[in-house]
Amino acid sequence: MEQARHNAETVFPMEALQIRRGSQAGVPLHAAIVGGGKACENLLHLLDPERLSRLKMKILGVFDRNSDAPGFRYAKALNLFVTQRLEELFHLEGLNLLIELTGDAQVQDEIYARRPAGVSLMDHRAARLLWDLIQIESEKTRLEQERQAYQKKSREQTQVILDSLPYRIMVVNMDMTIDVVNRTFLKEHGLRDEEVLGQPCYTVRYGLDKPCSDYGRPCPLRDRLEELKEKGLVSTYLEYRDEHGETRFDVCTTAPVYDEQGRVRQVLEASRDVTERIRLQREAQRANTFFEKLIQSIVDGIVVVDTKGKVLIFNQAMEQLTGYSAKEIMTKGHLGSFYDIQVAKENMKKMRSDQFGPYGKLNPTSMTIKTKTGEEIPVTLSASIITIDGKEMGSVGVFTDMRGVLKIRKELEDANIQLIQSQKIASIGRMAAGIAHEINNPLSGILIYAELLKERFMDQPEVLKDLQEIMDQTLRCKKIASDLLEFSRKSAGKLSSFSLDDLITKCLALLVNKANFQNIVVTTLIDTNMPNLTGDMSQLQQVFTNLFINAADAMEGRGKLRITATFDADRSVFVIQVADTGPGIPQECRDKIFDIFFTTKPVGKGTGLGLSVSQNILKIHGGRIFFDCPAEGGTVFTVELPFLSTDAPSEPAVFLGEEPVFVE
Repeated sequence: MEQARHNAETVFPMEALQIRRGSQAGVPLHAAIVGGGKACENLLHLLDPERLSRLKMKILGVFDRNSDAPGFRYAKALNLFVTQRLEELFHLEGLNLLIELTGDAQVQDEIYARRPAGVSLMDHRAARLLWDLIQIESEKTRLEQERQAYQKKSREQTQVILDSLPYRIMVVNMDMTIDVVNRTFLKEHGLRDEEVLGQPCYTVRYGLDKPCSDYGRPCPLRDRLEELKEKGLVSTYLEYRDEHGETRFDVCTTAPVYDEQGRVRQVLEASRDVTERIRLQREAQRANTFFEKLIQSIVDGIVVVDTKGKVLIFNQAMEQLTGYSAKEIMTKGHLGSFYDIQVAKENMKKMRSDQFGPYGKLNPTSMTIKTKTGEEIPVTLSASIITIDGKEMGSVGVFTDMRGVLKIRKELEDANIQLIQSQKIASIGRMAAGIAHEINNPLSGILIYAELLKERFMDQPEVLKDLQEIMDQTLRCKKIASDLLEFSRKSAGKLSSFSLDDLITKCLALLVNKANFQNIVVTTLIDTNMPNLTGDMSQLQQVFTNLFINAADAMEGRGKLRITATFDADRSVFVIQVADTGPGIPQECRDKIFDIFFTTKPVGKGTGLGLSVSQNILKIHGGRIFFDCPAEGGTVFTVELPFLSTDAPSEPAVFLGEEPVFVE
């Protein structure tokens, strides 16, 4: 039915339809219905007396051979003529229309054969069209009634809503007369409906005798109508003085009201006194300005973030600390730009417990942050969770730059270590001197008598083997004593100027033919344009030879040894790197490898003096040694030696023609 109504209205619009009537248009329809089924019942329900009157129609009777058919029984209840014999319908007085609802071809043939002259037939298909047209007419009437009722109810409800609003509501016609106001408007202006409705808006609102624009005030109807059409809603603040001379503020929001054709018919204005709010806003603005200046003036970095990690405050100290500007971080960045997210999560867990300070707070904690250039900066973080009404809204962190403190602390620690080391070296030096003088002579005697015994027992291999072991261990003792003396030395020996390339080449020449170097591929990359190095060549020979042998031992005699040497002209420093492909230094040993007597080699093979002696020699030369263990494996030792002027007199370079005395 809805579809038929829609189609009918689409093809024949109600307002545009011009009905053309023929000569029979005024003749009343006296109809009888053939078929008393459900369709008959529905049609009788639809054709109530009011609708039959409008259609100039009358139902005379109903035929159906089944007296229990619903339409047959309903017609009987309406006191209509009913029959089970078709021919009885034909004798009804005034009959001029038969409505056939059965759809039975045999019944239709019987009607055609026996209907009286002047009686028209509407079969079940045409009856369906009649049904749809009646439904359309009924629906249109119902919709019109509902529309009128809805409009009335909507206007009443709208007025109720407007009256409940705390805003002053005024609806103005295009001629500037007031059409609607709410109770708030009347109450605040002390007026009644009859004093407002139909009156000029400028008179009621501001007490003017002419439109606002004539007095230089903005008028929505005259000055801002096009803006209203474009934006749909315009809000403005109005500042004025009341009858007591006090400054007041109103916020006025205007919006256009359109008619069915899309034309502006009225303008709605909603206004409210916001003087108190403006005062509070200005006080809050002053407080915020003070707070911002306070935050920016603090020397520690301050960061405030919301619960998603978005940065809300990033002060100047934090800008200087990280290299990021506040604009970069707050518009495009995130907390993770400078603060490791996993560390941040751990710190949040700590703040939510009471094991690291009061609940919701984090006591000063050491950590690092990353600058814009990727540099790790040590800081101390103090933090607190920001809550409002018991709900977490974010957190604030105070980052204190610890570089200065750590530098001072490191200098103090280094000074203390140097003092202890100096005392240790002095003690070892005194001890080594005593050992050298007291032990060397007995050891020499042991060696001499061992040689004599070897001559006596030349024909006894078992005894010779034991004697050789005695001699080897005695020589080992002499080497340890020599290294202890070397470790206690305070200055370089014979200073000379020599080529670093020659030094490294000669050191390698002494080692490449040894057994543990046979399966090691040695590559060198030495800058031949470097200036000469000034120092004690024999001592530096001991340093590099020790590094090469340590690398070979780490690789267990199989791998690659890479040696590079360059000169950093900017720093006036020689840089030598010794890299192996061994397993690297274990993490737990890295802080100890330069300690005296510390070794990772088996008992009997290493004494733990090699790197300690090397470090001491390099310090005497004003240099240093450090190492790195890359993730891919191996170890890289880096030696840095300063460039010294060769103007001072020096002795000729002395390079030992055999492996220097040192302990691995």
